[in-house]
Amino acid sequence: MIDFIPSISIIQLITAFTAIGTCILLWKYKQAIEVRFLILLEIFVAIWAFSYALEFGTPLLEEKVFYSQLSYLGIAFIPVSFFFFTTAFSQKFNLVNRRNIILTLIIPLITLILVFTNDQHHLIWKNYTLNSSTNILHYQHGIWFWIFDIYTFTLVAWGIFNLISSISTFTSFYKKQIRLLIIASLIPVIANLMYIFDINPVPGFDWTTVSFVLTGLIIAFGIFRYKIFELIPLAREKLLDTMNEGVLVINANGIIEEVNPALLKTFDLDKKTIIYTSFKTTFERFPEIVNLIQATEDQYTDFELPKNDQTYYYQVRVKALRDQLGKLSGKLLVISDVTSIRLTKIQLKEKNKQLQEQNGRNEKLIDDLDAYAHTLAHDLKNPLSVIYSSSDIILEALKDGNLDIIEEFSKVIKESSMKTISVTNELLKMATAGHEDVETEPVEMDKVYQSAVDQISDSIERYNAILEVEGKWIDAQAYAPWIEEVWINLLSNAMKYGGETPVIKIGCETTGRGKIKYWVKDNGDGIPKDQQQKLFKKHTRLQPNKASGYGLGLSIVKRIIEKLGGKVGVESTGEKGDGALFYFNLPVVKVESLKEVR
Repeated sequence: MIDFIPSISIIQLITAFTAIGTCILLWKYKQAIEVRFLILLEIFVAIWAFSYALEFGTPLLEEKVFYSQLSYLGIAFIPVSFFFFTTAFSQKFNLVNRRNIILTLIIPLITLILVFTNDQHHLIWKNYTLNSSTNILHYQHGIWFWIFDIYTFTLVAWGIFNLISSISTFTSFYKKQIRLLIIASLIPVIANLMYIFDINPVPGFDWTTVSFVLTGLIIAFGIFRYKIFELIPLAREKLLDTMNEGVLVINANGIIEEVNPALLKTFDLDKKTIIYTSFKTTFERFPEIVNLIQATEDQYTDFELPKNDQTYYYQVRVKALRDQLGKLSGKLLVISDVTSIRLTKIQLKEKNKQLQEQNGRNEKLIDDLDAYAHTLAHDLKNPLSVIYSSSDIILEALKDGNLDIIEEFSKVIKESSMKTISVTNELLKMATAGHEDVETEPVEMDKVYQSAVDQISDSIERYNAILEVEGKWIDAQAYAPWIEEVWINLLSNAMKYGGETPVIKIGCETTGRGKIKYWVKDNGDGIPKDQQQKLFKKHTRLQPNKASGYGLGLSIVKRIIEKLGGKVGVESTGEKGDGALFYFNLPVVKVESLKEVR
């Protein structure tokens, strides 16, 4: 018959139920191997406490001895459970294997056998007596009890050593957890020492069971306060210290828990001033990073950071950290230096741009070659045919001695040859203007203009053209031989398409935008607006019946001027007699160039 004693049995029953409650609390974290051993520990504590409650609740000696023996079903396996709990928590998973578990269970199993056969050898208890006034059984321990006790303290001490040694390898966030576990682990040790050495306010009462429950309650507090087991300790300090990527660990409350040297160096931060502070405060100068961390989804972004007169490029990634139940436990920020990659991309982009420009020039060259072939096939065919036919006639005339025919067809050959030379020169000028690089210099425009006039003096005389220069000449930054060709083309066109007596006005003026506008105005029929855009394209001849040519002149002018940094254009109302004004812009003379001239 059991007669419960409230002062002892009720305490043990409360202890047993508290241990079971702790197991229930820990059950949702059972995916972690360390939690499984902790659950086993609390189960064995519950068995021990419940057996003690029954022992203290009965006044019969035989029943007390039986319940004391029954308590060893929990006592024997508590040190093993504690040892593997601390081993797994400190991430020494290589020690947590079937072989080691079986080896550590040998002494507990032997102890169980000796406990239930104690009457035959008295290795556990030499003797026991019942204090009738307190209803507490007092034991005189045998040699195996002390062997088991030493074994127990060895495993517990080893477990505490596991926790202490892991402090140097875990991050700051987990150091708080470990200290809490060390404190919780020392309480049962102290309680057991009080029982063994009889330093006990209640003689004969073992407070170890109660202390183990207190350990479980402290761990339960750690679960809610420090989120023990929710953030699996994969990010070790040794790994973080050697990483080139910057790493930042933020808890669910937005507090920085850990940071590695690479991130501190990137942002010039001091670990002492940012650890355990809000990430918003630390990164208030970088709103894009704050927004990235606050986002609900895992995200990444490119980030630029000017430093030491140089821009560094980074990729920032933020990933949510979740516990075994999928609940948000924090955020992990990783920042990677991609400066070399970005600069390579920029260089490749620039190279690609250069290749595209080169490809464009090549396409123009191909286009020019097509134009050249077209011109040779059409514009040179007739003059060359005339030369060939005329040479045959001259040969026949030589046989007959007809000098008049020879003289006449010699002139024809000369005229046809001049046409072929003219076409060839124009094509060469166009190709040269498009593909040669020249160094510009101040050009005395009055001298260049006069040289061009001298070259076309025969045409001026033939057309009886009148050239009027208005105002004073303004020098420009250009390349004189090319500009001379521009003047020759524009003046020749003005004479061809001018009035019956060509009156050509020439002048220049500053535009106020670092450019000088030069122009040639004729008194011809003008050019309709819908045809003005076609003028500067190759082989364009709007009035082929009015003047001979090859349609290359204005396209040559356009290419030359654009190569020199200017532009060409035409102004005309399209009314007969109002004529057309052709112009081109050139840069003003550079200040450096003026100094050199002086």
